[in-house]
Amino acid sequence: MTEKEVSISLHEESVNGHSSSDRVTHDSKFEKRVLRKIDIRLVPILGALYTIALVDRSNISVARISGLDEDVGLAEGDRASVALLVFFIGYMLFELPSNMLIQRVGAANWLALIAFAWGLVSMGVGFLNDWVALAVLRSFLGVFEAGFYPGCVYLISSWYRRYEVQKRLAVFFMTGSALSAFANIFALGLIQISKTNTTYKGWRWIYIIEGVITCVAAVVAWFIIVDFPSSNRNTFLSAEERAFVMARLADDRGTEDQEKVTWAVFVDTITDWKVWSFALMYSAGAVGVYAFLFFLPLILHNGMGYSQELSFVLSAPPALFSVVEGFFVSWLADKMHLRGPFVVLQGVVAIIGLCMTGFLKQPVPRYVGTFLGEAGVNGLVVTTLAWQANNLRGDAKRACATAVLITISGIGGIYSSLVFRQQDAPDYVPGIIAVMAVCIAAVVAACISIVVLKWENKRADEGKKIIDGLADFRYTI
Repeated sequence: MTEKEVSISLHEESVNGHSSSDRVTHDSKFEKRVLRKIDIRLVPILGALYTIALVDRSNISVARISGLDEDVGLAEGDRASVALLVFFIGYMLFELPSNMLIQRVGAANWLALIAFAWGLVSMGVGFLNDWVALAVLRSFLGVFEAGFYPGCVYLISSWYRRYEVQKRLAVFFMTGSALSAFANIFALGLIQISKTNTTYKGWRWIYIIEGVITCVAAVVAWFIIVDFPSSNRNTFLSAEERAFVMARLADDRGTEDQEKVTWAVFVDTITDWKVWSFALMYSAGAVGVYAFLFFLPLILHNGMGYSQELSFVLSAPPALFSVVEGFFVSWLADKMHLRGPFVVLQGVVAIIGLCMTGFLKQPVPRYVGTFLGEAGVNGLVVTTLAWQANNLRGDAKRACATAVLITISGIGGIYSSLVFRQQDAPDYVPGIIAVMAVCIAAVVAACISIVVLKWENKRADEGKKIIDGLADFRYTI
């Protein structure tokens, strides 16, 4: 059988700044080799750092059942909610400025720098003695982590064609979800240090050791993380391979010069209805993700009656299941060139799982519900990210929209911190209902978006509209 040829015309400016009208033809082996090189250099290191980011922001849940509440007085009144929500204030405020800086500073420089900074903050938590200091340090943690996730999504989206990106985003996001699930088991091991070294209690060792790991990983990451496709820093690709990458991206999206995020771009982004629809869907997933991160160990231990050790261990399998389910859905969505129907599917799965966890009485079926709930909310996040990236043209607008989307999701973090109130412990049923409500809203928004985008594509097919300045561009449904 003859091998499929991949032909791309380089009529646009190449990465070296020279124009060319030559036609460059590469076979599929060349294309696969280039994509494999990009995948290896880009996705694993970002997934590893995202795992660390999730661990550093969520290890408060395991610290709370390991003595933190008693040592700093966190269980009194609304202190726990305050300590959780202050993280999201800085997280929301600094996401967009960070995505405006990442192009100028460079992806490796910026992502490694902020990772090192939040590692230092995480170490600092291990030495504090009152809840106010905890709240202050968590607010700084939010500031430094703010730029990491949207920067990674923007960087990954800039390297791949529209129907290649969801699988990569799924690997990035689900790697974090899967490995961070084992963080609770790792934390259980760190707690044992206090039995041989009584200088610090177990929860303090969680923060100190994990903070050190973050700082070391940040230094290593600086040498590995690649920059945006047009950057001369990307020496891991040859000139021919870089030109090929730029050409195939232009073939997929139309020519896009690397643009700066200006106020005009910002205004254009925030007045686009699609951005806000995607933000609602993404926020629903984020609300659920944070709810499971912050409260699943507490529900398992205090609500379902499992021991401390078993609660640490049982928090891992639902996250692992969400990874398997998320990879399958992402592969199917890319294969079918669809996004919206899978957003609806994931939202329904999340709602069913949350109903089981919140309203059933026996521990086993409630625990089974956490598998569906966690899979659904994680799937909402990944599929919505890909749906937005597919439907926005322009490098600067994608950067801005990604930051806006993830900034709005910070409201989801505050929302989950407030609706899971201490007085509703140990089952937190009102909080679970609140998460279900926003998932229902996401399903409705997805259905409306599908109808409107189909209508816009029909108008373009009839010649009544040109979408985003490119006659051949059509929205992904």
